Amino acid sequence: MSPKELFALIVRVIGLLGAIYLIRHIVKIGVDTPTLLVVRLASALVGLYMVRGAPLLVKFAYPEKAGEGTAKTG
Repeated sequence: MSPKELFALIVRVIGLLGAIYLIRHIVKIGVDTPTLLVVRLASALVGLYMVRGAPLLVKFAYPEKAGEGTAKTG
């Protein structure tokens, strides 16, 4: 497993743990104010992005070197 793949996996795990925490927190406490709802919704979107692998974050952390890009076939 390359460092880039390991980093992407860690990002996904952190996103999953954050989403689980957020769901548990909403179920236990609920949402009292509209501001809190917006903050929780934004947190959920960030968690979903991380679970999907956060491609821009991974690309930023591990930029492709010249000539190393993936070649399209077909």
